Amino acid sequence: MPRNDAALLAGRDLTRGETLKKFAHPNEQLQIIMRGAVDVVEREELLAKLTRSYDSSVGLTILAGFDPSSPDLHLGHTVLLRKMRQFQELGHDVIFLIGDYTGKIGDPSGQDKTRPQLSKEQIDQNTQTYKDQVYRILDPEQTRIEYNSSWLTKLPLEEILSLAEHVAVKDLVSRPDLGDRTDLQLRELLYPVLQAYDSIHLKVDVEVGGEDQIPNLILARKLMTCLGIEPQCILATELLEGIDAHLEEGQMIGKKMSKSEKNTIGISESADQIRGKIRRLDHGLVWRYFELLTDCSMPQIRAYQSDLDAGKRSWDEILDRLADDIIDTVQGTSKDR
Repeated sequence: MPRNDAALLAGRDLTRGETLKKFAHPNEQLQIIMRGAVDVVEREELLAKLTRSYDSSVGLTILAGFDPSSPDLHLGHTVLLRKMRQFQELGHDVIFLIGDYTGKIGDPSGQDKTRPQLSKEQIDQNTQTYKDQVYRILDPEQTRIEYNSSWLTKLPLEEILSLAEHVAVKDLVSRPDLGDRTDLQLRELLYPVLQAYDSIHLKVDVEVGGEDQIPNLILARKLMTCLGIEPQCILATELLEGIDAHLEEGQMIGKKMSKSEKNTIGISESADQIRGKIRRLDHGLVWRYFELLTDCSMPQIRAYQSDLDAGKRSWDEILDRLADDIIDTVQGTSKDR
C-alpha cells in the first residue's frame, strides 16, 4: 500500500533539518530532478523506481563518479553535486565515487587525444582535495564516499574478460567522440567497461553524469542487463559552459568549463574572485548559470528577465544576484540582498 505522508510525518523526528521534500510524490520528485537534465534513460523505469521507493520508504542508490584528474572542483562539477544534493533532500542514498583507479586510465569521452596518465601521487593529492571540497554541496551525514580502487584492484582478469564478452569493439570505436581518434589506445577502451563495473558492484539504481558520459552510462545498463541485474537509470545533466563562452546569433559559443581550458570558477576561490568572474560573464550566459547553478525558480528567472527588459533592474544587479547565490551555495558567505 502507498505510504501515508501524514502518518509518516507524525511518526518521524523532523528536528534534524529534514524537509517535506522527502515525502514528495514520485511525479513531483521527477519534476524536481529533471531540471537541468538533457536526457533520462529510461523515464518510465525511473518513475517506477521512484514509486517503489515512495511506497516502501526505502531510498534509491544514486551514484555520480568523479575522476581526480585535477586538484580542484569547479562550478561545472557542482551541476552534478547539486543534482546529488536534490536526491539527498528527496530521501535517497547518494554515493560520491572517486575514480582513483579509472583515473589512472583516463576517460576518453569527448577527448581528441589520449589523456596523460596520472601518477599515484597526483591522484592521491587530487583525491584529498575532492574530499575537502565536496561537503560544500553535499550533506556529509547522507553522503557515502567510495573509491573504485577498492574493488577494481581485486577484479580478476577472468571477470574482466567475462564482461568484455558483452562489448563489441565496433560499438566503442564508432562512438562520435572516439571514431576519429587515430591514437586511440586499448587501455582507453577498457575505461567504459571498468566504469560500468562500478555500477554493477555498487548495485546502483540511478547514475547521474554529464551528457558527455551518456555512452559510458548506457554501457553500464547493458552489462547489468546481461548479468541479470536490474539496470540503472541514467540522468544526464547539461554541461556548463566556461566563463569565456558567449552568445552569438542565438547560439552559445564556447567549450565546457574545464581546468585544461582555463575557463573555470573554482569552488574554493574567494568570494571576491568568484564575484569578479561572474561580473565579466557574457550576458547571454547569465541565465544558463542561474538555471544550472542556483535554486532560483524558473518563474523567478523569467521575472528577472522581465525586470531587466522593463528597466526595473540593471545588469549589475542581476550579476550580483547570481554571484550571491553561487557564493552562498559553495561557501555560505554571500550577503543578504
